[in-house]
Amino acid sequence: MSWLERANTVLGVVGFIITIITLVKVQSVQRAQSEERALLRRLYGTESLAGHLRSAAGFLRQGEQDARNLAEELVRMCGQIEGISRALDSMNRMRGSGTGEQRMIRLVERGYYTPAFYSRVVNDAQSNADFLMYRNLQISNVDMLQAMERAAKRGVSIRILAISSASSDSVLEQASMVLPWPQVPPETLRRQLAESEERVKNVVAAWPDRARRNFEYRGYVITPNMHFARLDGLVMQGFVGTLSPAQPDQLEDRGYVELPRDREPGATLSRHFDELWAQSASSVVVAG
Repeated sequence: MSWLERANTVLGVVGFIITIITLVKVQSVQRAQSEERALLRRLYGTESLAGHLRSAAGFLRQGEQDARNLAEELVRMCGQIEGISRALDSMNRMRGSGTGEQRMIRLVERGYYTPAFYSRVVNDAQSNADFLMYRNLQISNVDMLQAMERAAKRGVSIRILAISSASSDSVLEQASMVLPWPQVPPETLRRQLAESEERVKNVVAAWPDRARRNFEYRGYVITPNMHFARLDGLVMQGFVGTLSPAQPDQLEDRGYVELPRDREPGATLSRHFDELWAQSASSVVVAG
């Protein structure tokens, strides 16, 4: 291979490396989680590329002056690639220090408060799973209660806040306007709430003591507003509070955001849950 052909080949490699470096820099800003940074390094193969470029640079240093100059440029680019990798690792260490690794706000386009959503929260929870909802139909499902029992047995604290069947007519009328499908009139909603409360109470009463101690359900009697779940350090909030006609036709199409519990706006939502929980102490459906 002639020197010119070698130079053209190397220049092609240089162009490819420049593209990789640009992509890595952009992606490193957009993606802060450690597993995503590791994926970038594997995907673009920065470590192996740096090794190959150093080998090529060593070969070019044996040739003419222009080839040696190009070799020095390749060595400089190797340093850039390695610097990017070190920066990614440094970001990971910084975010992993202190009280825990930072979580970025993340949009999930589908699946809010579906059976799969409930299962994820309950099955993935390590310390606590809190639900703030309007209607209690899904948590009275036998499969869902079994999943909650398993989580409670392993020490997960589960707290449920739903509209109380003892709420005033005005509260239930407001709730009926924002309920997702299937929409029901206030009198039907009151009956559904009462039936589900009784079912949950009866099922949980048969749980072993350890599970019962980790489960509590209260009904709130104010006009419904917020609607979300908390999974350990994560708040998962959907957009259910809009008028019913504005919501997607299918429950599976509802999106939501995942927010860190210890930083805004997740911290405000968490305080809202805690305050509403305290206000609902006189309307306990199942005591922990």
